[in-house]
Amino acid sequence: MYTHILVPLDGSPLAEQILPHVRALAEVGSKPKITLLRAVPREYPDIVEGETTNNVVDPMTRLLSDARSYLERTAALLRSEGLAVAVAVLVRQPSDAIVEFANREQVDLIAIATHGRGGVGRLVFGSVTEKIMHLTPAPMLVVRPQV
Repeated sequence: MYTHILVPLDGSPLAEQILPHVRALAEVGSKPKITLLRAVPREYPDIVEGETTNNVVDPMTRLLSDARSYLERTAALLRSEGLAVAVAVLVRQPSDAIVEFANREQVDLIAIATHGRGGVGRLVFGSVTEKIMHLTPAPMLVVRPQV
């Protein structure tokens, strides 16, 4: 049914609630390639508060390393279930990174959990899922997590 499923994750337990649905889809038909994607925005401070300049590691380097480690741990769990999983970390705004990757890699499906913000939260933070829906031709599986 699907050959390549893109699963954007932000490191939160809410975002990870998409994973059981991805597992279920992977069991139907041929096993698709699953790519776990983490987007790291550039807007992070240059210095980590409370650290001396002798001990400061470039914050972006640390964020990228942490993002990759998180995705690799998550991928290892899925691989242990026999799934084909790749990971990708992009330095971009999440919606832009997801759409760019989906278009470039020609994914068949974007599977994502929405944080389900409404009202003021949506106004202030925006909806990554909504932006993706407007920018990509790829079909989407959107799950509202249980809180």
